[in-house]
Amino acid sequence: MERARLMGHKRDYHTQRQLLGIIFIIPTVLFLLVFVIYPVIYNVILSFTDARLMKPDFSFIAFDNYKKLFSNMRFLKYVKNTLIWTFFSVIGQLLLGLSIALLINKKKSGTGLRSFLLIPYVVPAVALALVTKWVTNGDYGIVSWWLNSLGLLEYRQSPLAVPGSAMAVLIIVNIWRSYPFPMLIYWATLKGIDKELYDAANVDGAGTFQTFWNITLPHLKNTTIVLAILRIVWTATYFDLIWLITGGGPAGTTTHLPIMIYQASFGTFQTGYASSISVVLGLFLFICVVFYVKKTIANDR
Repeated sequence: MERARLMGHKRDYHTQRQLLGIIFIIPTVLFLLVFVIYPVIYNVILSFTDARLMKPDFSFIAFDNYKKLFSNMRFLKYVKNTLIWTFFSVIGQLLLGLSIALLINKKKSGTGLRSFLLIPYVVPAVALALVTKWVTNGDYGIVSWWLNSLGLLEYRQSPLAVPGSAMAVLIIVNIWRSYPFPMLIYWATLKGIDKELYDAANVDGAGTFQTFWNITLPHLKNTTIVLAILRIVWTATYFDLIWLITGGGPAGTTTHLPIMIYQASFGTFQTGYASSISVVLGLFLFICVVFYVKKTIANDR
């Protein structure tokens, strides 16, 4: 009888813990349903309609929005801009973040220096855009003056007004603004590497490059995968900086898919058409992430 009573108490205890776990997870599930899953599903539904921002009613038009999108010659141009913007921004952020993380990990840097390195990440996009437009102004901008003195830019010309250099300026600014996040993650990972591995490498006579290649890089692999995925998603969908600095110009050379979505939504009020663009962008990012993860898993095997 005593054993049966103990078993009953044990079952009641496990039941209570399960109920408590369900109660704690309900808010998270509700949040995901309301703010993530529902908007995604509703956006996909809108992409098959002729919904407009100023028109409450809409009708089902099947794949007409997608046909219109893929027949738009500017779409391929904006996809290319998105790829260039994302690829070089992410590569630059990871390389700069890793380089600075290696420096502050090797040297006994103070809290002040580390705090100083975090400044770009907390600078508002509006302030950064205003400063960028100021220093690249064709009349009085210091950067424009330097480029002009080097013969790389015409007199009273801004690099933001030149199709070939506008995207380059945006990528450089974005790299500077975004490198602190990879820097912190890399630095935390470097702190977790066993120091005895480096001591053993020094005893074996390994050089700096050999130590970095055989010890540091393998420990940073998983971190790099996660960072690359996160930065690809965040950068490809990042809207503020480009819009505030160039507005997608000159002549659409810095317009990427998020700006195209904005122009379709609030420029021509074609909500359904904008939804189809966002669906394509979402699928593109999903495919990139899945491909990257599968390749990484295959290499590990």
